[in-house]
Amino acid sequence: MATVLDRLPPPLTRPVSSAGINWRAPIIRAAFRMQTPEVLHELDLIHSLERSPQSLRRTREERLERLLHHAWSQTDYYHEVLEHCGVCRNGRVNLDRFTDIPFLTKDIIRAQGDRLRARSLPPGRKGQKNRSGGSTGQPVRFWQDNVYWGVTIATRIYHFSTVGKEYGQREMKIWGNERDLRLGTLGWRATLENFIYNRKFEQCWYLPEQRILEIIRHLNEWQPQLLWCFRDGIDGVAKYINEHQIKVHTPAAVVLGGATVYPFMVQAIEKAFLAPAISAYGSREVGAVACQCRERRGLHIATQAHVVETIGTDERPVMEQDGELAITPLLNYAMPFIRYRIGDRGRLTERMCACGRAFPLLDELTGRVVEVLRNPRGEQIDPGYFIWIMAEKINNTTLKKGQIVQEEDNSITVNLVLEKGVSAPQATPHLNEIRKAMEVVMGTECPIRFAFLDDIPLSESGKYPYIVRRKTMGAPSSMAAVG
Repeated sequence: MATVLDRLPPPLTRPVSSAGINWRAPIIRAAFRMQTPEVLHELDLIHSLERSPQSLRRTREERLERLLHHAWSQTDYYHEVLEHCGVCRNGRVNLDRFTDIPFLTKDIIRAQGDRLRARSLPPGRKGQKNRSGGSTGQPVRFWQDNVYWGVTIATRIYHFSTVGKEYGQREMKIWGNERDLRLGTLGWRATLENFIYNRKFEQCWYLPEQRILEIIRHLNEWQPQLLWCFRDGIDGVAKYINEHQIKVHTPAAVVLGGATVYPFMVQAIEKAFLAPAISAYGSREVGAVACQCRERRGLHIATQAHVVETIGTDERPVMEQDGELAITPLLNYAMPFIRYRIGDRGRLTERMCACGRAFPLLDELTGRVVEVLRNPRGEQIDPGYFIWIMAEKINNTTLKKGQIVQEEDNSITVNLVLEKGVSAPQATPHLNEIRKAMEVVMGTECPIRFAFLDDIPLSESGKYPYIVRRKTMGAPSSMAAVG
């Protein structure tokens, strides 16, 4: 008897590089020239800088100096802050004091509000409202201007080109944030932009089997040059493809965003699509910050548009060490974000990429700050270790999903979803393995309990909550606990 899988169209049988004439490219350039010329200006600049470290460094410093002067002269908050720390006095900027500027946090943005917003903008700039995804709680609201957005578009176009996709070629965006999809698909403007950009959208925040099959069918029918994907959604699709041994279209690359990408995800995605899984980093607050090239030995930082720092335990910048990321977008004059602690962790390196591009590297993204747990000795534990435990023990014939929660009293709850037809006693050997692996870093004195749930849903921002550090206790419904 025929199944749904039998009705899937065959995958691409020709190489993606021969996908026809890219007639949209000149149309896109003409549209940029008329509507957003800053996109083309930035693209030309990026290409002129990509092989020249000295020019790249000089451009970054010039843009940083202009941003600091603008923030000092046009915002109440930064006029006080930059005067106080000695970065800007009597209209003169001292870049040597940049790291003396206090960090910007989400709490400060909420508290200062309009005092962070520029009173006026340079000619040709217009501000518009935006807000963060709210993955760490309450969303942050802020302003950005059209030049910032043009630079973000140009940076993303450049990053995609380094992994095999030029603008105008087909791309499929498989995304897990409902708001992003709504804004990107509704209305005549979005419809026109998607037609010109040759882009199709697929939602992946809700993935029953039928939705996964629809994504696969649309992928095989449309055969895009590049997949631009929300990490958790495409991870789920890839696992389904591998489990059912489905042949799908092979794009030039699968670009992953939305959250930290871990090795076990890369392995599953590359096995499913037979294409390199490329990690990209950015956010609504700061735009397109960094992206891997085909070498995939670090993420190239768009330093013509950002200053990226990693902050160590002494609150000072560090290199070659894991730290909290502080990011300064250089082109948003509507509401300057200077040394913004975005809530992510990573590691900068002085090593340059073998591809020869001059952009410095973010060696690795290591997770969210809120995912960093502490053991009873007060030591910080890299969230990647716990996620590795989940990856090793989940997706077998017994355990379907897992989540690690550090409670208010610092004890650990491991939430688990069993495969259909599996009972709690059948999972006991896996629980013992998880406990032993966790005790290596948490110690035997840390209480560890297991709870079986009906499901572990995605967060409001569409991300899978592998690790939760919460302040209040509370048990989800339909839960059975095991000591």
